[in-house]
Amino acid sequence: MLSYALRRLLGAIPTLLILLTLAFVMMRAAPGGPFDADRELPPQVKANLEAKYHLDEPLYQQYGRYLWDVAHFDFGPSFQYRDITVNDLIASGFPVSLKLGASSLAFALLFGVPLGMAAALRQNRPTDYAAMTTAMLGISIPNFVLAPLMILLFAVYNDWLPAGGLGGWQNYVMPVLALGTAMMAYVARLSRASTIEVMRSNYVRTARAKGLSSRRVVWVHALPAALTPVVSFLGPAAAGIITGSVVIETIFGIPGLGQFFVQGALNRDYTLVMGVVLFYGILIVAFNLVVDLLYGWLDPRVSYS
Repeated sequence: MLSYALRRLLGAIPTLLILLTLAFVMMRAAPGGPFDADRELPPQVKANLEAKYHLDEPLYQQYGRYLWDVAHFDFGPSFQYRDITVNDLIASGFPVSLKLGASSLAFALLFGVPLGMAAALRQNRPTDYAAMTTAMLGISIPNFVLAPLMILLFAVYNDWLPAGGLGGWQNYVMPVLALGTAMMAYVARLSRASTIEVMRSNYVRTARAKGLSSRRVVWVHALPAALTPVVSFLGPAAAGIITGSVVIETIFGIPGLGQFFVQGALNRDYTLVMGVVLFYGILIVAFNLVVDLLYGWLDPRVSYS
């Protein structure tokens, strides 16, 4: 397992390098610059700022300098947030985004798996139809539509929950629901399909023939195998939550990595955008590796060789 993990980590280096290169090229190709504002700076001041941040150098030199800094775990200074490094911004925003993402993923699993299993165990019955209708609605409504509707319903019209910002647990209710609803719907549909397949397998029939109770058959014999596709889905789910958090954090005014990314893109903060993109890429690679290791732990047939 250790050698497999090392191979995966070494294989991720070219992927991250390509990701960083694309981010560098796209940010430099975008119109405008980090020091373009409504009020134009004097030419000498702008030239001094560009010289300070090495923006007056050829692009290949800027790219090489940035790669050297990244190799030393330095994402550089932020152009928008003066006297603050990108490392500091990531360190301050990541715990907020992690709490939001982990809560959304937990919500998706805690409600999606039981919903899908209940639908599978009562296939073609009202419970099945109700669960799958709920899942279809969750998939059909994008989070950037669901979030404003929730703000109108629960914050503006009824004043039950705060409309945004950070504070107590109440501030996380709507963002978690908006971010995790679609993922919960996907997990429910996946759980239903895998549970139906597992319940028709030979070893489940054998367990029933031995006289085991239905509860023991489901929870001890069927559940681990039914969860295997769900675990495989956690990698794409993490990517979906990461990209979705950019929208949700902006709508609810949550100071996480997503909001820093949007502000950096709007203000052409090159180092901030590239740092967040690279950090997101590292997270996705790491999460996919953990999911693959969990998959092998759940299914002994999987080999790491």
